[in-house]
Amino acid sequence: MQGKIAAVIVTYNRKELLAKCLQAVYRQTRPADQIVVIDNHSTDGTEAYIRQQAYPAQPELIYRRLSANSGGAGGFHEGIRLARQNGADWVWIMDDDVIPDPTCLAELLAAREKIKGRISFLASSVRGTSGEAMNVPKLTRKQFLHYTDWYQYLDEGIVQVVKATFVSLLLNGAAIDRCGLPWKPFFIWGDDSEYTQRLIRDFGPAYMVGKSKATHLRGSAQELSIVKETNPDRIPLYFYYYRNNLIGFWEYETPLYCFLCMGKLWWDALQVLCKGKYKGRKLRVIGKAFVHFVFGLYDRTSFRNRSKTEKTGGDRI
Repeated sequence: MQGKIAAVIVTYNRKELLAKCLQAVYRQTRPADQIVVIDNHSTDGTEAYIRQQAYPAQPELIYRRLSANSGGAGGFHEGIRLARQNGADWVWIMDDDVIPDPTCLAELLAAREKIKGRISFLASSVRGTSGEAMNVPKLTRKQFLHYTDWYQYLDEGIVQVVKATFVSLLLNGAAIDRCGLPWKPFFIWGDDSEYTQRLIRDFGPAYMVGKSKATHLRGSAQELSIVKETNPDRIPLYFYYYRNNLIGFWEYETPLYCFLCMGKLWWDALQVLCKGKYKGRKLRVIGKAFVHFVFGLYDRTSFRNRSKTEKTGGDRI
């Protein structure tokens, strides 16, 4: 596949993980043409660390430190925008705790050559440190109603998906131009689901590539659960989890599925009431998310206009 490829890494207060991620990106058998590091206003010395390193001249490293922590949504918004502004035809995105195998990018590019027609993005297969499946992209639910050819490229280890997470995704620059950037107000959780569904709906299909492998160093492979959450500092973040999922489901899913999502919110509230610690904090977070969604206490105009793109700049190292 011809064209310029930029790798975008979003980091926040995890310079040790960032170092491992960068090493893995530099070791690719097919290296990216440019690496963009978006620092979400880290306070652990990430900037000093980056500027002290003697990175190879190629691929070029561009570092940008944001003025405030804008979450994963804001970080990827800025990184994808900057990569596209700098002429990237394909943008390979990941968090700082993702370790791509040496052939990860090469396999994504090889898959592109095997797939006919338009592609919005390609996703790697992701596992945890113990080999457990993580960040598994979703297959279409239409297969339960009628036959769907989701195994069209199965012999090549390629499967069509309907949404994915920002863990080693290769985005088509043309899809970015058509569909815009991740919506910054999502901040964290759900921003990747909304964005990948938008790319598929408004540009074209997407696929997971089994031969493109990456390891996610996240502590747990379990899905997010406010019921099981024991860290009080993380409880406020579940506001974004529930609000963002409600917004995304009402935008892309069927009415039945939307109401099932709403039902899960209240089922989680009941579960919180019956078990675990920090019941009051958790119930307030769930209630706040519900109120913000139902009464539109977010910038609906901004959400409707999220497909518009912007331009930015960065510092070359």
